[in-house]
Amino acid sequence: MSEPHYPAARVFAGRLEAHFASHAPEGMPLPDASEIEALIDAGFWASLQREEGYAPEISLAYLPPERAVRPLLLAPPLPLGPRALAQLAPAVERPGIHLGVFRQAGELVVWGTTRAVPALAFVLEVVAPACWW
Repeated sequence: MSEPHYPAARVFAGRLEAHFASHAPEGMPLPDASEIEALIDAGFWASLQREEGYAPEISLAYLPPERAVRPLLLAPPLPLGPRALAQLAPAVERPGIHLGVFRQAGELVVWGTTRAVPALAFVLEVVAPACWW
């Protein structure tokens, strides 16, 4: 996994990992700090791109496809990255649609969509363009 380019991703990833680990039920798949960094980084940079003239609004849910209820699977899954997220955003802009993200073959990928996620799953919402100072 490449180093994150958004500094806040590294600052908060460890804290988020600890928080979710202390609250998650047994057996809930949780991202580690490096995966949280990658999710935040991809979401941040995706928020600065435009697709069809709009800033992306997306929800990233960290869970394996087999834990999703009636998922819509992409074939093949897309690598997690800002460009892929920006391109998918118009198709998943309605509230309640989540892009499923999980590790496959050692890389984080967007495997598809789901409308339901388990309670206390890790979900990252990108709702507006990020600020960069």
